[in-house]
Amino acid sequence: MKCMSPLLWWLLVASGVVLGQTGGGSPIISEFLPNQTGDLETEWIELYNPTPFTINLNRYMIGDALGLRHISDTGLPLYPDEYFILAQDVNRFKKYYSDFIGRAASPIGWQILNNSGGDIVRLADETETVVDSVSYDAGFPDNRSWERYIAPDGKTYWGGSFSPTGSTPGMRNTYFFPRTSSIEVTISPDPFSPDGDGFEDVTTISINPPDAEELELVVYDISGRRVKTFFESEISVPAHIVWDGTGDDGRTLPVGPYIVFARVEGGVTMENKKTVVIAR
Repeated sequence: MKCMSPLLWWLLVASGVVLGQTGGGSPIISEFLPNQTGDLETEWIELYNPTPFTINLNRYMIGDALGLRHISDTGLPLYPDEYFILAQDVNRFKKYYSDFIGRAASPIGWQILNNSGGDIVRLADETETVVDSVSYDAGFPDNRSWERYIAPDGKTYWGGSFSPTGSTPGMRNTYFFPRTSSIEVTISPDPFSPDGDGFEDVTTISINPPDAEELELVVYDISGRRVKTFFESEISVPAHIVWDGTGDDGRTLPVGPYIVFARVEGGVTMENKKTVVIAR
């Protein structure tokens, strides 16, 4: 674990090295785990190739706010739609993730990521131009990773993995929302501003689930923490739920994006997730 001064942290953020910067035709950072615990004994970063072309990773560098390291000094292909793990120690990574079937490698050196106090994971090209970056304030406990969420509208968010195992190295992230679902969920207005001025103080969540034994409807913040529970195992629910932006503790939630998650359990389990933004 390293320490970074608050001044350096805010200077980097102010200079544009912030969440979700991406360049066309380049790999992107998909997932990372900065604070390994227990038997894991290694940090790791997952890259993803969203392009239809093979990308040579020896043209790229990976690192944190304080430095960058070359990924490889030989040809290292990243194929279209492939996830690739960069691990501080590949052998320890594979020992912990015994079911991992993808590809992994160790860069030429490793920039230790901060466990707390904030840091920035950066991916740069051979000229050290940053093509993707993500800032975070702290790691999660119990080897839970940060995952990239790409919404259907193309916007990028980051949050803690929803996977029961705490992470999804080499696989599609739990934060990729399905583009289609048998459950219809609409939210309007979005964004809404529960500030008491009488204009768009509430939003309406409309659901149209099929016949099911149980329905769950909850809200998560962007870090994956459940903040509002409407239903957990209900059979009959209203078609429209009015939400005033408060959490389960009755307080108005902070400004930012939230995730409305609906799931029905019956003969087949079906899910849908929508984003909604609280504004001011």
